[in-house]
Amino acid sequence: MKILEMAHIRACGLLLMALLLTVGCATTVPLNTARRNFSNGQLEEADKTLATLPDDQNKVLGLMERGMIRHARHDYTNSTSDWLNAVRIENELEVNSITKAGTSLVVNDSTLAFRGYPYERTYLHVYLAKNYLAMGLWGDAGVEARAIALQMGKLDGFPDDAFSHYLAGFCLELCGDDSNAAMQYRQVAKLVPESGIDETTGRFRTPTQPTNQPVRLAANISELVCFLDFDGYSGMIPYSAAIYANGQLQGTSRTLTSIYQLQSASSERMATRKAAKSLTRFAVKGALALAAWSRDENLGILTGFLLLALEDDDLRRWETLPAKLAVVRVPCPPDLKQFEVEFRGYAGQMTRRITVTAPLHKKDRIFVALCRDNP
Repeated sequence: MKILEMAHIRACGLLLMALLLTVGCATTVPLNTARRNFSNGQLEEADKTLATLPDDQNKVLGLMERGMIRHARHDYTNSTSDWLNAVRIENELEVNSITKAGTSLVVNDSTLAFRGYPYERTYLHVYLAKNYLAMGLWGDAGVEARAIALQMGKLDGFPDDAFSHYLAGFCLELCGDDSNAAMQYRQVAKLVPESGIDETTGRFRTPTQPTNQPVRLAANISELVCFLDFDGYSGMIPYSAAIYANGQLQGTSRTLTSIYQLQSASSERMATRKAAKSLTRFAVKGALALAAWSRDENLGILTGFLLLALEDDDLRRWETLPAKLAVVRVPCPPDLKQFEVEFRGYAGQMTRRITVTAPLHKKDRIFVALCRDNP
């Protein structure tokens, strides 16, 4: 009998130690390597690192990261495929799965399939829309705009996001849905009143333009709308960007979103939800340890120690999202073939200058482009 009890103790210990060593580790190493390569501008290496994604609890996160790597490589077709798969899987996840929820009570939330904060799920549709804009697929971008609006309508106390509203509004505008576009622009005005946005047109006022008049352009004037991702170098994130065409300054960007602020506000919201679950988890773990103690004192100590060691916050995040997102909407030459983006620091100094030739597509009188400062 004693031998059987010792074998039982050893088996339980090995099982718990296996859980401790393997929970959340299946894709951690390649993800971190790919992220590091991405931040260093080694996009091909980053893509190769995630060439094969394991079908585990981090599948959606892996698709998010690989999709962004391919987006940065201008591989919009495969990037779109990754993000569409991520949306499909995320939609299929059973939030209240009895098996998964039970495991998370014994171990931690990293045993659950990653779904991300609401803003991360929204940004799947934001970047799908950006991919479609990069390919000139206006109708598909409009479909994602409506998906963005749907996501933003069920935040349940999580933070709202001005950039998502602006992109949705612009895509709807391109599709001729001006009334719904204006609804999205109004949300931008509420969230970032200092942006100077005209709620009816989505254009931005200069400091000298009256706030009670819409910003109109003459019928023969073209305009450029460029969506900008700010990363910077060594923590030095650009403050703004200036657009030059044919050597002439056309205008400057309006920053609408800080991903750090979205993450921080989301974390605070999630903390209130986690509190009740943490109490339940500790109670479950305590009961398991007590049950083990009733059979064998050493087993109870070992079980309690390992279960507490498994207690950990779920820190998984979509880390290749940019630090900040901005938009510039300015008049431009009607035959625009390329333009320069001058990224600037807080003191107005230039930090980097990029010539943009692609993606650059035209819809009626509007040129649409994307640009990221790093990589």
